[in-house]
Amino acid sequence: MAYEIYIRQEYPQIKVSELALKRIARKILKDLGFKNAILSLLLVGGPQMRVLNKRYLRHAWSTDVLAFSQLKPSPHMKETLSSKILHRKGIDFLGDIVLCLSTIRMQAKEYGHTFEEELHYCLCHGILHLMGYEDKTQKASKKMHRTQHKILQRVQKKNT
Repeated sequence: MAYEIYIRQEYPQIKVSELALKRIARKILKDLGFKNAILSLLLVGGPQMRVLNKRYLRHAWSTDVLAFSQLKPSPHMKETLSSKILHRKGIDFLGDIVLCLSTIRMQAKEYGHTFEEELHYCLCHGILHLMGYEDKTQKASKKMHRTQHKILQRVQKKNT
């Protein structure tokens, strides 16, 4: 299996182990059945996430995770050119995830999780978005959160 995971840290106020984050990303991708994957992660703070959220989703607030799939087909095309090229090269997955470390830290406290648990949860959430999962309705959100929970339980079980 070949996973290429790129991380860019732009919020040094909160330290994150790139090695540990890559390890959990690989485990999530493997659990989801990906054989080859390219994934980039951008770690930011609240102000930068607010700018990105406003630019791409027109929301004037920060959020915990944004996901940008490179394989998402447009409504009038069954497959995008990039997905055809990647499929020919044997790459199953390509996408970019932005994680807001300050929001994730705040949520961890709110939900009674460790920072790492919440970071893993948000990473899994972003990966599911890249796969096409949506959480715009209450029903879809519940389904997505159940899926995340199950994935992380399986991934963490493999650690013990």
